[in-house]
Amino acid sequence: MIILLIGKNGQLSSVLNKELSIMHKVFAVDRYRLCLSKITSLEKFIDQAKPDLIINTAAYNQVDQAEIEKDLAFEINALLPKFLSSKSQSLGIPIIHISTNYIFDGSKNSPYEEEDQANPLSVYGKTKWLGEEFVRNNPKHFILRTSWLFSSHSPSFLLTMLKLAHEKHTINIVSDQWGSPTSTKTLVGAIQEILNRLLYKKSPEIYGTYHVACNGKTNWYDYSIKILSVLESMGIKTLLKTDQVIPISHVDYYQKACRPNYSVLATMKYKNIFQSKLPDWDLEVERTILESSIRCFNSKLN
Repeated sequence: MIILLIGKNGQLSSVLNKELSIMHKVFAVDRYRLCLSKITSLEKFIDQAKPDLIINTAAYNQVDQAEIEKDLAFEINALLPKFLSSKSQSLGIPIIHISTNYIFDGSKNSPYEEEDQANPLSVYGKTKWLGEEFVRNNPKHFILRTSWLFSSHSPSFLLTMLKLAHEKHTINIVSDQWGSPTSTKTLVGAIQEILNRLLYKKSPEIYGTYHVACNGKTNWYDYSIKILSVLESMGIKTLLKTDQVIPISHVDYYQKACRPNYSVLATMKYKNIFQSKLPDWDLEVERTILESSIRCFNSKLN
């Protein structure tokens, strides 16, 4: 299969590019091609690549900065998906688009189903929701909503905490916002499941919106405690200890953008249709920290 991957060096796209290139021919597009001023160049690139599938991982995901750079967030999160949806539809090929739990307002207080009403609170959430709506114009679409994405090599809450653990003696962490930390490995696995269906089963009924997130839920405070506990169990010495992490309310932690207090995603639709399991978030955190430690150790040896 020939795949056009929109995004190349991001947290998800870098892993996806590496994994998909084993079995498929992947053309990954750098960020510099993604501005609308270069859309003609991007369209020409797509026509030359002749893809069987487009995967859009590109996003303006700096949630607070999006409140300032609204036009740029709108361009990347909404207008780019609009173009990609239109182009993929004209080519008669599917599109996979990555979205977010931040399209919900958090008022439900139970896991969000795919059909629940969107009501984003931030510019980031609003532009991502618009992007979803544009992608739906192509009937052959997969929209994968995920949450609190992390990996061992790209900016995320996990890596921020690993860094702060060696720099801070005390820290305040929000304890009343809930979600499901999700590893890039988990999301990449879901995308590979979709590719397998497209390649071997050709099931048009599987098109649609899916929630893909690790099992379980946590808040930012408990998430940070888990990270520090894993480091302790591995014998890694840190300045920051678990009893020095102070739980606070989100109202006491100023952020430009509003975030949902509860944005846990229900994933049964994905599990049932693809007959696939998803890992527990805490086990993925353990695996990722171990992976990060091994990478750090190997880099010191070299």
